[in-house]
Amino acid sequence: METQEKAQRKVISNVGTLDLRNATEASVAGIRRIGNVGMLLYSPDTAPLITRFKMGNIGSSIEAPSDAKLLSGQVVFNRDYFKDQTVPLSLIVAGQLIIHPDVPAEDVSKGLRDLVMSGQIICPEHLTGAIQSKLRNLSGQMVIYTRASRMAIGALTLDETYLKSLQDGVELVVIGKLNAPKVLPNDLLGQKIRSLQVIGRIVCREENAQALLARLDDRSGFAKLTAIPAGFEPVEKSFTLDADLLKALPGRKLYCTERVQIDPGVDPTELEGRLEALIVKDLLICPAALKAAVGPRCNLIETKAIFYEGTLWLVDDKQTLLPTEFDYLEGKATLVVFGKLTVASEIDPKLLADRLARVHNFGQIRCTPAQMSAVRARLGMSEGKLTDSTQEKAEPADEDEDRIGNAGYLKL
Repeated sequence: METQEKAQRKVISNVGTLDLRNATEASVAGIRRIGNVGMLLYSPDTAPLITRFKMGNIGSSIEAPSDAKLLSGQVVFNRDYFKDQTVPLSLIVAGQLIIHPDVPAEDVSKGLRDLVMSGQIICPEHLTGAIQSKLRNLSGQMVIYTRASRMAIGALTLDETYLKSLQDGVELVVIGKLNAPKVLPNDLLGQKIRSLQVIGRIVCREENAQALLARLDDRSGFAKLTAIPAGFEPVEKSFTLDADLLKALPGRKLYCTERVQIDPGVDPTELEGRLEALIVKDLLICPAALKAAVGPRCNLIETKAIFYEGTLWLVDDKQTLLPTEFDYLEGKATLVVFGKLTVASEIDPKLLADRLARVHNFGQIRCTPAQMSAVRARLGMSEGKLTDSTQEKAEPADEDEDRIGNAGYLKL
């Protein structure tokens, strides 16, 4: 009797793709609820089955043939994709589908039976008709580009060597990121590139921005351009600026796309002598004692910055704050959370209020209601979540409930 009751309490949750296209009465027996599913697949034959249980928080529900092949991530149709295909393919693509311009339309007609798409299709203009005729379902968008003499998928570095390798008047298509990290001769750009289509991002020097924009074919409408100001050196990774790195900077003006942390051991006079200007597009974390030296070199109105007091406690992953950590703390600490921090329940809220100068939350902090009051009293930047560690989950676990999930792909 107990086993039978438990069989009627199956819950499926936290699944990337739930595939019910070949489900049977037996395989779905006892399912009470389905939730937190990115994509639910079902076939015409199994559509009646999914009406039997409660569903919530489903990203998309898509009807697809039971024999279709599921592909995820980035899928590329190149010239040889349908070569020697004896039976037309039935495909489900969850992610991004890129179609090369040299794929023959006849191959699409003969090699593709039907296509179910959840995501983005990037298709050449002359093949849109062939692809659309095979589309059974599109949950997402189709981006169209024109045929070009050169095409790059992924990241393309545009430098003088690459430009000189091109014939004059090239039509260039980039699906991904076009990166021009060095200043290029604008006359060479004009000579080599007649038109440019970018589905993704362009990162270039300010000196070349107008020349590239003048050649940009924006019919796809998906190019995002970032221009590095003249005289600045780009840094595209997070780093900590300490005394040694300060002496080895790639330039006196830095354009930083990721988080920058300044070490408290940096000498203000040394910083003033070696760093002329600093642009940080993500987050600047700096000791309050160095604000006078950093401020004139950084536009503080446009920069998201934390000038912290005391010791810096940085949480990037999953951690628990224990009472003993305060035993070894001299003075106060500034807490910056990017990951998930659990405050041990035995920590006195007054201890938090007394020893934390500031709390900046970009992740998740779990604590008791009393501790939460202390944290809120010290809260600075608040872009994350504060959750009550004493509360059970919204849907409490039932000892007699059979939970299935925590999987990228689940087929029943």
